[in-house]
Order: sequence, then structure tokens, then C-alpha cells
Amino acid sequence: MNQNRLKLNSTKTEYIKFASQTQLNKCVVNGINVKETHVDESTVIKYLGVWFDTVISFDRHITEKCKVAMFNLYRIKSLRAHLGRKPLEQLVHSLVMSHLDYCCTLLYGLPDCSLARLQRVQSFAARLILNRRKFDSATQSLKELHWLPIRFRILFRLLCLAFKCVNGTATRYLCEYFIYSTTGYSLRSGPTFTVPRTRTRRHGDRAFSVVGPREWNKLPLNIKACTSLITFKGKLKTHIFALAYQ
Repeated sequence: MNQNRLKLNSTKTEYIKFASQTQLNKCVVNGINVKETHVDESTVIKYLGVWFDTVISFDRHITEKCKVAMFNLYRIKSLRAHLGRKPLEQLVHSLVMSHLDYCCTLLYGLPDCSLARLQRVQSFAARLILNRRKFDSATQSLKELHWLPIRFRILFRLLCLAFKCVNGTATRYLCEYFIYSTTGYSLRSGPTFTVPRTRTRRHGDRAFSVVGPREWNKLPLNIKACTSLITFKGKLKTHIFALAYQ
């Protein structure tokens, strides 16, 4: 660091350990020393707008996003009487749904109890736009707006990223996760990608290197054959919409 004329700022430096709770209990460290500077351990850090915790449950991230989204929803609600349907939708998309969608592919594979909080915010937003009462059907409101529920919204974003990887428009290290499987026969679903095996369901099965190829292999051939991202998004949303509300 001295050669590069850099100095460690202890007030802005932190580190975190990622592991299962069992492994974390075995590893007890009271901070680390970088030359003469002591750096304390953190249980949650914020990186590029995403809150990471030690067990990668994203509970803090979901809490923060729900807090901001609900705050904006109540502000929009106070203006609803003075806004039309289209401006209201635009405000909700820009100030609420943008927070729910931010890096949402990281939330793939989380249990329903974690995603339920995000789903309640989305349902509140749908009722607000349609001017529905609190106990009116949230599912019907989402269908009327042609919105995907949170879990399927995450799947949609994940498959859009997978499309970019398959067509070579994503970052190179992500494209390298998609390796064609070598089989001696042709499949009706077209060529498939190799899905690597993992040891853990909590972390390994949620990795993009696993879920990307696996979810792509499940798609119908007419969707995988798309060459344009716009066309792919249109067909994919129709497909996932049917799955969400079947």
C-alpha cells in the first residue's frame, strides 16, 4: 500500500465471513490486523446497494428495500386523488418497483417467508393503482395489471440474464457458466446446458452457475430459439404469466 501511496481508512474498512451458521460458530475471530490498523468484523455489509449478511439470507436487504418502498408508497397514496391512472403507475414503477427489482436475481431460491414481505409491498402497490380496498384480492389486482408475483418476477429477471449469457452479450465470466451438454442423441427441447452438482441446497443450489442453466433447460424450444431480447422477453413473460396464475 505504501508503494501505491495508499492508506487504509479504518472507519470505512470492514470485512465479513460467509458460511453456514454451523461453520460460523466454529470460527471465532475478534477482528484482523492490517499492518498497524485493526479492522473489526461485520455481520452485515452493503456493497453496490445490496446488503449481504453472513449466511446470505438477505434478510437485511429485504428489510431495507421494503422500508424504502413502503415509505414511497404512502407518499404516493397521499397524492392519488390528484393523479390519473397512467401517472400513478409511472410513479409506482419508478419509486417502488425499482427497489423491489434491484438485484432481485440474488433472491432466487429464498423461502416463501422471506419473499412474503416483498410480495406484500407489491400487492399494496397494485391495490393502490387500482384503488382497491385492503382486503380485496391481491392476485386479481396483479393479474389485471399483468404483473408477475415476486417469485416469478425473480425468475423472469434470471432468465433474461441467462438469455444474454447464451447469446454472448453478458459479462464473459457469466457466459462461461453455460456449457453445452454432450449427448449422443438430439432432444425435442433442443440443445441443453450442463447443470453442475452442488453439495448444499442452501447456498450451492442458489448459485447462478446452477440455476441459470437449469431454468434455461426447462424453457420451451420456441422461447429458447429467440434471437432478439425484446421478442424473448415478450414470449417469456407470457409463458411465466401462465405458470404463475394457472
